[in-house]
Amino acid sequence: MKTKLIPLGLSLAVAGALAASTSSSHAQDVLATGTFTDVAGGGGVFDYTVTLDNTGTEAIQSFWLGWVPGAFEVASPTAVGNNLGWTSTVDGNSVQYGGTSGTALGIGDSGTFTFDSTTTPAAIIAETGKAGESTVYGVNDPNQFDLSLAGQSANTETFGLTAAPEPSSYAILALGSLGLLGILRHNTNAKVRIP
Repeated sequence: MKTKLIPLGLSLAVAGALAASTSSSHAQDVLATGTFTDVAGGGGVFDYTVTLDNTGTEAIQSFWLGWVPGAFEVASPTAVGNNLGWTSTVDGNSVQYGGTSGTALGIGDSGTFTFDSTTTPAAIIAETGKAGESTVYGVNDPNQFDLSLAGQSANTETFGLTAAPEPSSYAILALGSLGLLGILRHNTNAKVRIP
């Protein structure tokens, strides 16, 4: 009986495909985006609202706002809260919002987190991209609020906050669109005269 050999090229292709599927199965499970809005209060304090969106494939159990030292810290946070029933604890120049697996932020869901700070919106915007840096931990992460971030496992993600567009920006866009529609409608209703 003659044994058939698999060509070397085919073997390498199969091995490569298996390696790719293995690495993609270990892709980041916890993913989040966060936008913030602000309202100026008295005495240089701003009232912030952060909307956290769970865009990953694992529920999020805790959120550490402004933790990354030297990258982004929240100056003197106060009046912390959230709409998920999580604990809200000031930790120096950061805020820890912690839940349980029963109150976790589900896949595709959003949560609202609030705090007051003397950090200006401009300072947060200047830090966005590398800062506004905060960390979320999934329900499968045994190291909630871990300072080391345990090598950034699939159950942990550090991300930057972005500023939500101001309502006035939407109003200007809507008025401009209405004006443009009016002009277009006027032009299509105009009669053309041929001399």
